[in-house]
Amino acid sequence: MNLTFNIFRRFRFNRIDQKISAPLEKSESVNSSKIAMDVMGPSSEIDFQKGVPQSNTGSSATPPENRYLNIADGVVNRKLAYAISGNLQAAKVLLCLPGLLETRGSFLNLHAYFLNFSDCKVISVDLPGRGDSESITESDNYKMSLYLSDIKYLMKVILDDSPATSTFTVLGTSMGGVLAMYLTKSLGKKISEIILNDIALTVNWTALYSLYKSMKNEIGFKEIKDLAQDLRVDAKVITDVQLPGHFDLSYKADVWGMNFHEAMDDYRGRVALIYGSDSKICTRQRVSSTKGRLPSFNYI
Repeated sequence: MNLTFNIFRRFRFNRIDQKISAPLEKSESVNSSKIAMDVMGPSSEIDFQKGVPQSNTGSSATPPENRYLNIADGVVNRKLAYAISGNLQAAKVLLCLPGLLETRGSFLNLHAYFLNFSDCKVISVDLPGRGDSESITESDNYKMSLYLSDIKYLMKVILDDSPATSTFTVLGTSMGGVLAMYLTKSLGKKISEIILNDIALTVNWTALYSLYKSMKNEIGFKEIKDLAQDLRVDAKVITDVQLPGHFDLSYKADVWGMNFHEAMDDYRGRVALIYGSDSKICTRQRVSSTKGRLPSFNYI
């Protein structure tokens, strides 16, 4: 989903206003004319000036470059595609993770916008079987643990080639936001904040039912191979994401839905929520419960 620049004109890594409203461009994730951003984080760690990227006046920035990371997958290797832009030596890294059937193309506007600043770089990723990333073998299945493992490896490679003080801001849309939460379990010390776009700490069963129902309706009007071509994803992705085994990470289930809060229990960075007033996934009720689940955080 593409966010308008109005959000990010006021988004400065660690400097985010309590509420931000802006028009949405055409989106398949959030059907709303407005979005809101809530920010949660320990007030003692907030430095409004330190977190502001510096203007890129007088310096050069690298436009988006397509790169590929070799992933060892059993006896074969496959390529994970990602784009990187900005100051490639910067310590501040904005890592963008797309949604269920999206590609890194969703974040092209962010790559372009952050070229205006000299002390940050932006990385967006095609998850396996999406965009320019290679597909898995026919005998394997697409699943959340696979995506998480690939992203962890990419982050470690980026850290090895970055200043020792480097930290990530992880922006995740829908499923990408869930991955961002689970990344904090192993790489939390290197993640200064996460931005959850159209996802909260709980997803209602009714919301999941609506999501998969709409997906089946879409498939009903098109051949899977045609839909896959339109979305630039492997046809097997479309079938695998509907299987019960696709979400193979640990979570707490209750009568309301899937709860991911345990993934965040030990995380002490900042959390931002971007949500649409008409979102079926990240409802106002879920936003409120997320705030209640993070009592040690202040809202700024």
